[in-house]
Amino acid sequence: MSISDGLLILSGIFIFIVLISYINEKFVKLPSEIGLMTISLSISVVILLLDAFNITSMATFENVIHKLNLHDIILNGFLCFLLFSGAATIRLKDLTNDKLLIGSLSFVSTLISALIYASLAFVITKLIGISMSFIKCCVLGSIIAPTDPISAMSILKKAGLPNRLSIIMEGESLFNDGIAVALFLTFTSLLKETASSPSIIFIKVVGWNVIGSITVGCVVSIILFKLFKRTSLKHLEILISLAAVTTAYSISEKINVSAPSAAVVVGIFFATQMNKLHEDNESYYSNFYTFWNVIDKFLNAVLYILIGIVVLYLQSVDNFGIILISAIFASLIARYISILGPIALFSRNKNMNPKSYTLSIRKKELSAMSKLLTWAGLKGGICIALALGTRNIFSRDQYFFTLISTYAVVVFSTLIQGLTVRKVYERLKNNLH
Repeated sequence: MSISDGLLILSGIFIFIVLISYINEKFVKLPSEIGLMTISLSISVVILLLDAFNITSMATFENVIHKLNLHDIILNGFLCFLLFSGAATIRLKDLTNDKLLIGSLSFVSTLISALIYASLAFVITKLIGISMSFIKCCVLGSIIAPTDPISAMSILKKAGLPNRLSIIMEGESLFNDGIAVALFLTFTSLLKETASSPSIIFIKVVGWNVIGSITVGCVVSIILFKLFKRTSLKHLEILISLAAVTTAYSISEKINVSAPSAAVVVGIFFATQMNKLHEDNESYYSNFYTFWNVIDKFLNAVLYILIGIVVLYLQSVDNFGIILISAIFASLIARYISILGPIALFSRNKNMNPKSYTLSIRKKELSAMSKLLTWAGLKGGICIALALGTRNIFSRDQYFFTLISTYAVVVFSTLIQGLTVRKVYERLKNNLH
């Protein structure tokens, strides 16, 4: 492909984003991310309908679709910048008050959710006649389990949630992406490895991913931030941040640790250290935040358009409707059960007066927070990317079962949960303290 062809494709992407964004702003009037995905999905459905009635042929689009390696585009292209951009707005002190809750939701709940979903998926596959081992169902569970940091940062912020709840949801979603990737790698390793004990493989892979990603993120950040704080050139600060996140991400990929977690560590490190340099004077870094906000908006737009296009990857299989509906319900059930323990143990608001914080109030708060965090646990691009990455691991039926299930959960959580999370919060807010 020549440089001119590359520029033509890039210009086409920009024009497509501009047109869809304009249509959404003037006519559809949905939140930008939801609007982009809805319009993109609608265009994809129209293409499928035209093909079904032989008005046009899918062959026109198939070459483009197969050339789009969305698994690599999202995981190895977009994700490091999106995670850094989101994490760079959160300082370490923001997470301190609810660190145990955020940590347990990120680590424990993600694992429990993956296993619960795997169990439900295992039953569903038996009922509809798809042969799928429990370990393969665990791979699917690790795909569905993580909440999406991009959705948390963009859609949920517009829902008007209190700062504490926003920080909890953002913090959880930033970290559990890395945990989900580690679980995905663990369960896929179990498919190939028969000599070692599953528990040993699990501990080794997850431990290596967590410790390795934190180490890489911290080391790269410490080295490059020394340059950052010694320069007064605004463009150089931005270049250093780009160098930091791409270096940490690429090193993590090379040594097989969780690259998404490394990107989050770099983002939080930079945000915390910048705050120490100039306290709360964020205007000092206005160029820095403006640049990353533009990157975030652009990549977000492309990501949600790509999610809409993924429907073209789907193929009709038996029990299509049952797979769609059961996937959504299984995801909500797994999410709800997985967060009950951490919320019961660590969600108590320390600012509440103990005398007025009675047992009945606490029970109502636990119920309300469990329901809200379940409904606000939006799924996104990383789920789609991981699902697309199972093509060479699963059989055809297993692959499309995984892809259809994942797509159903992502679309439902974005369109239905994303649009109604504010209403759910309004109904529950009197019991949240």
